[in-house]
Amino acid sequence: MKTIKNIPINKQDARAVGGIDLDYVSFEDVKKEVGPEDYMQEHMDDHYIFLITLQGTATFHCDMEDFELVAKGLMVVKPFQVHAPKNTSDDVKGFFMSVESFLIPNHLRDMLENLSAQQQYAKFEEGEGKDLEDTAALLHQTFTSDNLYKSIILNGLLTAFLSQACALYYKKRNVKTNPKSQAAIITAKFKELLEQYSFLQLPSFYAKKLNITTSHLNHCLNLTTGLSATHWLQKTMITEAKKQIYYTDADIKEIAYVLGYDDHTYFSRLFKKITGQTPLSFRKKFRE
Repeated sequence: MKTIKNIPINKQDARAVGGIDLDYVSFEDVKKEVGPEDYMQEHMDDHYIFLITLQGTATFHCDMEDFELVAKGLMVVKPFQVHAPKNTSDDVKGFFMSVESFLIPNHLRDMLENLSAQQQYAKFEEGEGKDLEDTAALLHQTFTSDNLYKSIILNGLLTAFLSQACALYYKKRNVKTNPKSQAAIITAKFKELLEQYSFLQLPSFYAKKLNITTSHLNHCLNLTTGLSATHWLQKTMITEAKKQIYYTDADIKEIAYVLGYDDHTYFSRLFKKITGQTPLSFRKKFRE
């Protein structure tokens, strides 16, 4: 098995409001807009993607597995998962929503992160999914409206949508999955450890916890995600930093200290290096 290389990482569209982007899409229109080659190319997103399929069928590739999406249903793609549609029927339609990680409450994010690839698509059975469709429609209506309190309303509706989605996933958690590869198992255990220990620890700390070498840890992470342990540690730090910056009015020096950085100027430089914007410019942008 070869290491994944040069997989594109997509950032959220600039039209997003407060870390939320939503559209009602036809995948035939998407293919025409971005081109068939780009549309089918494996890629990653640095945010969550939620798809509510309302019509049509598709074969979807995610985390080295292929499975069928048959409308109606809900699909979640987690940040930095390698994924791509392999083919779709011409009539596929539904809601497409991207959400920045820091907007998702920890208890809901934990459930989403623990879903296996095959569990990430939840097909609506009879009597299921109406609440999700209705909330997605309200989100879309608000997103496309001219409303002074748009960001606040979107955040409230997002919390309802995420809670409804996780309730559905919880109901379907007994889905049987195929055995995972060693690399996938190590990746999953590494992510579990990230929830228990500080992102300030070195990759070697996590490798020791897993009873493997640092090089083997990086090899497994590269096989499954195309990213190194250092990248995942930085990603975890940035997600926590964004939460503090967005949800609190603490100054950057205080936030840096809470996150474990004694030197707040170093924290600010690191934040800008990774995100492309200063902590204060991030706060201003997402609170607009």
